[in-house]
Amino acid sequence: MPHLHRFYFYKLLMIHQTLKDFLQYLKNPNPFIRYDKPSVFYNQLFPLVIIALMFAFSSVIFTGILEFTHIIPKMPEFDLFKNKEQKGFLFLMVVVVAPILEELIFRFQLKNFSFGFVCYFIVISYLLSLVLETRILIITMPILAVVLISIYFSISFKKLNKLIFIKRFFPFHFYLTAICFGLVHLSNFSNPFEYGFPVILLVMPQLFAGLILGYVRMRFGLSKSMMMHAAYNLIPALALIAGY
Repeated sequence: MPHLHRFYFYKLLMIHQTLKDFLQYLKNPNPFIRYDKPSVFYNQLFPLVIIALMFAFSSVIFTGILEFTHIIPKMPEFDLFKNKEQKGFLFLMVVVVAPILEELIFRFQLKNFSFGFVCYFIVISYLLSLVLETRILIITMPILAVVLISIYFSISFKKLNKLIFIKRFFPFHFYLTAICFGLVHLSNFSNPFEYGFPVILLVMPQLFAGLILGYVRMRFGLSKSMMMHAAYNLIPALALIAGY
């Protein structure tokens, strides 16, 4: 039993230290932070997943309380797992495809600042397609993003001025990327925009996860943020397989 107690105490210390490091980075996101050793990431992977899941569960409970007390209307249903006949396909999408694709869209550009335009315009086109119920924007907006990136590259920045611009704008860009990541997940619900502003509560777990994944990307690299994303998605994926 003493060994078991020491084990849990050590895990709690790891979670506490990981949370401390994460919050410290959020105070002033640094675009030029150097990658840490992979061994540090593997030590922090479990605590980071636990922190993200604890926030997600707390958010769900909080939203449920607001619904129960009629402070907010009953929120839309979660659509992603409705098609239970395709469990294997959905499991693959949630644990493999989504982490790779979403990290390429939302986190790749955190260390490749010029491609931030692509992220924003993909998100804008996607959200507008949900609101206006048209797919044409999914084609036109990325084209506009490519045009803007071309303009960006054609502008001759002095290296020093460019670095100063990135350093000043990056904290805003870091948080906005996480917000965009959360908003895109509104598509997991039935007719979310019919429920007004409280619908934002439904994607608070994804918004918080976006902050953690951004932190992992900046400190450990893109492949590690993909691994973290897959580990975080594994819980709902297992719920799907279990017959949720």
